[in-house]
This record gives sequence, C-alpha cells and structure tokens, in this order.
Amino acid sequence: MDLPFRQKLSRVCTIMENAGIPLVKSDFQYTRYVSTDELVDVQSMNSFKIMDEKNNLGFRLRHRKELISHRSKVVDASFVLSLVGIICNVFHYELVLGDVIIYDGAASTVLRIITTITTCFLVISIIMYNLIGIRLQLVTTGLDNWKLVINSNIVVKTLLETIICSIHPIPYGNFTTPMLVLIPETFIYETHQVPINAILSVLMFLRIYILGRFLVVHSGLFRDTTVQSLGTLSKVNINAKFVFKALMSTMPGTILTGILVTTLIVNSWGVRICEYYSFENSDVKSPAGSYLSAVWLIAVTFLTLGYGDIVPYSVCGKIFAITTGMMGVGIMALCVAVLAKKLEQTRSEKYVHTFVQQIHMDKIRRNAAADVVKQSMLLWRLRKMGYKHTSTDIIRHRRKLISAIREMNKSSDEKYRLRDNVVGTVEIAKGVTEVCDMVEIIKDNQDTVNKRLENLETSSANIQKQLYEIRNLLRTNLR
Repeated sequence: MDLPFRQKLSRVCTIMENAGIPLVKSDFQYTRYVSTDELVDVQSMNSFKIMDEKNNLGFRLRHRKELISHRSKVVDASFVLSLVGIICNVFHYELVLGDVIIYDGAASTVLRIITTITTCFLVISIIMYNLIGIRLQLVTTGLDNWKLVINSNIVVKTLLETIICSIHPIPYGNFTTPMLVLIPETFIYETHQVPINAILSVLMFLRIYILGRFLVVHSGLFRDTTVQSLGTLSKVNINAKFVFKALMSTMPGTILTGILVTTLIVNSWGVRICEYYSFENSDVKSPAGSYLSAVWLIAVTFLTLGYGDIVPYSVCGKIFAITTGMMGVGIMALCVAVLAKKLEQTRSEKYVHTFVQQIHMDKIRRNAAADVVKQSMLLWRLRKMGYKHTSTDIIRHRRKLISAIREMNKSSDEKYRLRDNVVGTVEIAKGVTEVCDMVEIIKDNQDTVNKRLENLETSSANIQKQLYEIRNLLRTNLR
C-alpha cells in the first residue's frame, strides 16, 4: 500500500478508537479537532478565523456603519444628478419657448446630451443604492448569500426605480405621437401631434421622489445609532414612513408648505408644457399655455375651488389637474388635522381653564344661594304682613326664588360636568396605579397579619403543650 493510503487508514483507526468523536456525517466545512497533530489543517483554521471574525458582532456593526455611510454618499450623488438633469431639461425648454435657442440647434443638443449623461449616471447610482441595501440586509441578518435576502419586492422596486430614473428626452431627433385634444371653440376632440420629448420632459419629474430619500437619509432620526437600536429592540422599522411621521409631529407646517410649493411648481410647469405643445401647430391656443395661467389653474384645482375660467384641454393637462385635485384634498385634510391639533389645549392649559371655570361656577352658585335666602325672607315678610298668595308682589318674588333655585342647580351641574371633563386617560391611568399600589399594600399587610396569627397559634400550641407537661409532672409528684 502507498503512503497516503496508510496515512488515511491510520487517521480512520485513530478516530474509531477515540470514543469522544461522534461518527456522524456532517457538512461542516472545517476539519474536526482530534488528539493527533496530523489532522490539523492550517488553511482550514485560517479560514475558520476569518469566518469567526466576520460573524463577530463588532465587525458586523462596523461594516454596517460603513455601508450606511457609503449609501448616504450614493444618495447624495443620485440627488445631485437628478437635480442637474431636471434643471437642464427645464432650462432647455424655457429657452426654446422663449425663442432664445432653436430646438434642433447646437445649444439645444448640448443641453439634451448633458441630461442624457446625468440620467445614465443616475441609473447607475440607483442600482448601486439597491445593491448596498441588499448588502445591508446580509450584514443585519448575518447571512452570507444574497439569494437568501432578495425577493420579488426588491426586484420590482429596483426595476421600477430604474425605469423612472431612465426617463429623459431623446438627445437627437424630434419624434411625435398622437394625443387627443379638446378644441376650445367647438368642444370636439381632435388628434394632434405632440413631441415625445415634451411628454418625457414632464415625466422626468417622477424622479422627484429622490428628494424625499435625500431628506430621510440625512435626517437625525435615521442616522442616530441610538434611535436605530431602540427601533430594533421595540421592533419598529426606522424607515421613510417613520421619519415622515416624526417630522409631521415636530414641524408639520414646514413639511406641508414644502409639499404644497413643490406640487404647485412642478404641476404648473407640466400643465404648461402639455397645453403649449398640444396646440403648437394649431391656430387656436390653450389659455393654460402660459406659466402664470397654469399656476392659477393648479392653485384653484389644488384648493378644490374650480372657478372654470381656465381649464386644461389636452389629455395630459387633464391628468395633471386630476392628480393635483387628489393631492389637494389629501393635503388640505392634513392641514385641518394639524390646525385642530395646534388649537387643542394642553393638559396644563386645560387644568387652568377648568379651574377658572369652576371658580366662576362656585361664584354663580353662591350668588344664587344668596338670592334664594333673600327671596325666601322677602316672601316670609310679605306673608307676615298679610299679602295673599295671588298678589303681584308674592308672585314676583316667588318667580325670582324659582329662578335662583334653577340657577343654583344649573351651576352645580355645570361644575360636576367640568370636573368629569378634566378626567382623561392620564388621570384614569394614575388612579388605576394608585389603586394597584393600595391593593399591594393591603395584601402585604394581610400577609403580615397572617404570619402573626400563625406565630400566635404556634405559641399557644407550645403553651398548651407545656401546661400539659406541667400537669403530668404534678400528678406524678403527688403520687
């Protein structure tokens, strides 16, 4: 037999002789430890050390922090790229609509090429952001295979973001597409040729969601490790939804104002582009083709007023109007809720206000009680003087007496009602806590009394036993 076979046979015999090593098939990738030095694989031990270091909690936290920092930089880059692309696109169309440059000229082509370049880099940054998110899930869960954390939601989200961020005007050519347009004078739908780049320029504003991601990533709640740890312990996801709720609680006016202004600017520009290019080759022009008219249309639609003096005539403009109306309803509802919350009294203010009202009710009750005594004395005096029950003075003072009694009862009821309104959930919780503490004290006292009773029973039993022994002893001595 050759030498390698003998070595293998020797290892097998050594393992069989050692009863401490289980003879069970295992998929463990590292060599098991035995008493012989021949079984120690240096390469396997080094790889085991590397694997142990990667599974270390400190290494995972450090790696997670590095990935979060890298993701923040990627979000910054994607935000800058999306902003530059939108600014170049808006600047290009404003120059074209102002007849400063020609659409197919060199300046127009350069601006569209810049928009295309920024869009390409933006798509790359979006893919990098989602890949970093997958790596973060691997580090958080402690897994080593990306197939274990990826699912259909991540794939759909990545594809959707990639498609949205890749929308931009075509750098070369001027292609058109048919679109239904309502003619203002005849109110008949006709098909007009609209440039595809105009529609793509309007759809470019879909990448505005990156602004929300930028604000979330740079939020103090999202970057603070303490908040992340508390969220993990409390099983609360510190995500965009949590940050939005927190900002709506701390600064609702700023958030709602920002959403309102952004909606007004973006939708106004979109309506203007849609209405202008829908009637570009027509003798009839849309009233919403100018920016100021589009701003007025969007503002009126957002506030759900709908004067009807300016209306969109293109399908694209109508879609913008419907979207603006739905957003206006939602944001106005949020504004009403925030305003109602701001006008609501705090606990301290409610206590002070209720205390003042109770003092006022006590004063009214005292005055009413004094009037009751006063009118009763006057009635007794008039009856003493011989006035009849049907006399005018008796009836007048009796009416005043009844009114004073009614006022006194009303003030008492109002005072009790105010006292009941002061009692809220906090007071109920406090009362329940006090009752529970009192029950615990009573239970402890009862346990103490029971122990003392047991001690008394034991002492009485001992005394009885001693008395019995003394009696037996005396009987023995007397005999």
